[in-house]
Amino acid sequence: MFENVSNYDQICNIPQYLEIGFKIFQVSSFIVSPIYSIAIYLLVYHSGIHAKRIRIIYLRNLALNVLSMVTISIILCPIFHLPMIGYQSNGLIRFIPFNMAFPAILTVYCLLGVVISIMDLFHYRLKAISSMNISHRNAQIRRFLQRLVYLTYFVLVFTAISYLGLLTVQSSQPSIKPMIYEKYHMSEVWCPKFIVSDPYSWPIILAICTTFIFIVCVSSVVLLCGAFTLVILLASRKDLSEYTLKVQKRFTSILIVQAAVHVVFILGPIITIVVSVYFDVYFNDGGLIFFFVEAHQGTASTFVFIFTHSVAKKSFNYVSNRVRRLFGLQASNSIWSMSKVESRSKSVV
Repeated sequence: MFENVSNYDQICNIPQYLEIGFKIFQVSSFIVSPIYSIAIYLLVYHSGIHAKRIRIIYLRNLALNVLSMVTISIILCPIFHLPMIGYQSNGLIRFIPFNMAFPAILTVYCLLGVVISIMDLFHYRLKAISSMNISHRNAQIRRFLQRLVYLTYFVLVFTAISYLGLLTVQSSQPSIKPMIYEKYHMSEVWCPKFIVSDPYSWPIILAICTTFIFIVCVSSVVLLCGAFTLVILLASRKDLSEYTLKVQKRFTSILIVQAAVHVVFILGPIITIVVSVYFDVYFNDGGLIFFFVEAHQGTASTFVFIFTHSVAKKSFNYVSNRVRRLFGLQASNSIWSMSKVESRSKSVV
């Protein structure tokens, strides 16, 4: 069947109508680099001195976000022709004779690391808050969630191992590609750089199942830690000052928003791709939207961190007032509203 394809260049190249989009995707990591620089600056120089452990977890999360972004957009830069389950790498990895499934596995590992980092942050917050109010009930909550965290780490290891089964897909290309072409009649399948798999093969089914089990475990830990943290804070309102209570509640709320951003940006494309593959829903964007969202889930979460930081709000108000004065307008103290908690001190993180 391979011999019947006369023009590999035509089927292997990025479609002309997607060239600009993929070029922007490849340089997007450099475009958003100032965002991560600002976040690191705020963490290092404008965070509470008592939050060293939280800063370390946050910095680790930022590092994993950057690694995931660079891996997907620069190293891998995949083209995904749905509803076929497969891709063609147009990133730097194409010049290295690795197994063609390796960059996809590396990308998944980066995303797993990001998710685990978010879980660790919520778990540490719960332990720190519960230590303010030592009671038998809080001790039971901590023990229960500690066991759930251990279970999640076990599922993480099992999920990471399950993805290694994808390394066997490359050897089955001569037998799989004719079958996939017969089903979808998409000429891209004949590109030698395009790796494709049977959606009902054991490596794919195992990877999908373990991924969703892992996501359920992590989501359970994050939701329970967030909920119990707020419950403990409310139960401790008589023992904590009004200022401390507001600071802790505000920071926990921001964490929940950041976690929601990660869930939407990571889980949304995964669910859409699974639905496309198993229900034959066609997309003609080469997977650009899906991988752009996956690559920049950390960027969106970092935006949330920056724009909820008290220093960022003060800086925005200062710049806005200078611009207003430049145009002869009266300065305002409420361009970006700030609570008394935000204006009194550094960020909790």
